[in-house]
Amino acid sequence: MGVNGIGFGAPAVDMAGPSGGGGNPRLKALEQKLQQLNQEKKKAVQNKDEEKVKKLEQQIENVKRQIEQLKKKEEKEDRDKKAEKPGDPAQSPPDSLLGEYVDVTA
Repeated sequence: MGVNGIGFGAPAVDMAGPSGGGGNPRLKALEQKLQQLNQEKKKAVQNKDEEKVKKLEQQIENVKRQIEQLKKKEEKEDRDKKAEKPGDPAQSPPDSLLGEYVDVTA
């Protein structure tokens, strides 16, 4: 019994992408641009076009910076949203401290 339909020459493709399948279209666009630039750089290296390689490396670094900034911004927004949730267990004191606080107004 053989396994048909699996090409060993083709790499597996993760449809979620590097962003983990998040919903940010800007992030997805930047990651696609990064893949495109890396492909162009690979071709430029094969063609020994040093000037184009240097230009592409600069563009790649710029896109990587933009991706990193966007990810940091999203992480900060996520943390801020979690901090705003009332009754969030993450905001409650640990069980070891329960009972140590006394309501003096009662």
